Amino acid sequence: MAYRHYGLTIDKIFHEGLWIAPEQKLTYSPANLPSLELTYTDYGDRVNRLGAALDKLGVKRAEKPWDMGTRVSIIDWNSIRYQELLLAIPMYGAVAHTVNTRESPKTQIYMMSVTEPEVLFISTYFVSLLDEIFKQVKTIKNVVIMDDKITCTGKGELPEIEAPPEVKLYEYEDLLKSVGKVAYNWPELDENVIATFFFTSGTTGMPKGVYHTHRQIFLQSLQLMAAYAQPPLSITNPDISVNIVPYFHVLGWGQPYWCIWQGNEMVYPGRYEWGHIARLILELRPKAEKRQAKVFSQGVPTMLNLLIQEFKKMKVEKIKGFTFEYGGAALPFTLYEECKKMGITVGPGYGPTETGVTGISRPIFIPRMWMKMGWDPEKMTDHFVKQNSLGVPMPGASVKIVNEEGKELPQDGKSRGKLLLYGTSLTREYYKNPDATEKAWRFGCFDMDDICVIDEYGSINFADRTKDVIKSGGEWIESSRLEVFIGAHPAVFEVAVIGALHPKWGEAAVGIVALKPDYKVTEDELKEHLMKNFIETGEMPKWWLPDKIIIEPTELPKTGTAKINKSVLREKYRNLKLQ
Repeated sequence: MAYRHYGLTIDKIFHEGLWIAPEQKLTYSPANLPSLELTYTDYGDRVNRLGAALDKLGVKRAEKPWDMGTRVSIIDWNSIRYQELLLAIPMYGAVAHTVNTRESPKTQIYMMSVTEPEVLFISTYFVSLLDEIFKQVKTIKNVVIMDDKITCTGKGELPEIEAPPEVKLYEYEDLLKSVGKVAYNWPELDENVIATFFFTSGTTGMPKGVYHTHRQIFLQSLQLMAAYAQPPLSITNPDISVNIVPYFHVLGWGQPYWCIWQGNEMVYPGRYEWGHIARLILELRPKAEKRQAKVFSQGVPTMLNLLIQEFKKMKVEKIKGFTFEYGGAALPFTLYEECKKMGITVGPGYGPTETGVTGISRPIFIPRMWMKMGWDPEKMTDHFVKQNSLGVPMPGASVKIVNEEGKELPQDGKSRGKLLLYGTSLTREYYKNPDATEKAWRFGCFDMDDICVIDEYGSINFADRTKDVIKSGGEWIESSRLEVFIGAHPAVFEVAVIGALHPKWGEAAVGIVALKPDYKVTEDELKEHLMKNFIETGEMPKWWLPDKIIIEPTELPKTGTAKINKSVLREKYRNLKLQ
């Protein structure tokens, strides 16, 4: 018999996960409903049924490298259904398009208009969008409605939906039942066909579309397992994941794939109700401890902050055995100190939307670091947090910093430059946007417009996004670093730093903060905090001191990926007068 090539396709992840962990648990636990608990074997049966259901819906497969099959859009919270769809759709040879539920309806419909889906899977939480979708997204032929009550209890009714005559409506669970139990014959796809499609967060204009192949997701999943297994996170298969990174956000940072491949138990909390999610984490800890494991989650620092507030409401002082990987923004000093007091292990990760499943850097204690610092986990984690580090390059990813001409700069902890990325899963292009694609790849590696330094320990320390850097009197103020310093005050819940016009210096820094509940602080007290703790100690130049610090009465505006939306703040304060 002739040699058979092993294609790096997502079906391998699916089959190997089921083989190593047939009795492992996947639990859908939305608030105020009974939990639905499945084994991996049960999950496999439902994914196989989805394959037959996609046949029934007339979905077409990609046939050649870089081809797209039928685009299938998904609008849902993190659910067992989402977990099923993110495997079944690519394994079929179609493209899973994850729609950002936090974007405005106008932006969501724009994304779908660009993607041109023929099938839409949508939760009943979002069916109010359907009227506009039917008017503006003319490619849709089939809509599958998904309802938490029906999924978790087998009972319930769908809302009344009026669809155009050419659009067929289905209910998710009925669709799975209609095809019966089946050992679906998944096709042997080319590893370079496109598997997933999603969009950037659009902080500098309308979101840009990116896509990734089976090969890219396969390799990145391997990279993530290798990176996470190392300290300080040390995530291995006995650990339990509470999946709170939205699956629409860079594929939930890869969890639908690498966690299945590794055989982790996973819990999906559905709609974001933070008291409910905090209780789930606490309830799972004893189970994890019995197998000398831990509970872990990932997300932006705002999510960690919300969880800690809920733990405090429950009078929880210690929560040892819980690990949280953060990304998307700096971790405030005060939040980090609270994590240390409570026994929560933290570490940074980095990988923008363009990287597929966030696989560029992770908080790995590499020899380059510990052979200089000594084996001191707290000291090394302190360094990651205090330097606003993105971590170190994970296996299979390379980075460098360059100047405006593309010349590489030294890794000395001082030289600031553009961070260039090169790795297994960078998007080939911005979909139908050749100008942005050419700009991103102009140096032969991918330019994310992030300004960083790389220090002697190999830590990639974030300075700023190019669009956020403030130039004052000809010198640069790093807004991200200044946010870290302001956020070290115990009263600060959230902080953003923007530039505002200044009659003398051209531009100056303005801090905008939201306070923690029951805390009070004045602008002068915040400035005194910066003087005493950072300027007088030499950590921060005096001219970085904000000309003004504004205390907002409510939390700061967020983007669709829960990051603070500086574009909104700049517009709000564009007429601010500085003296």
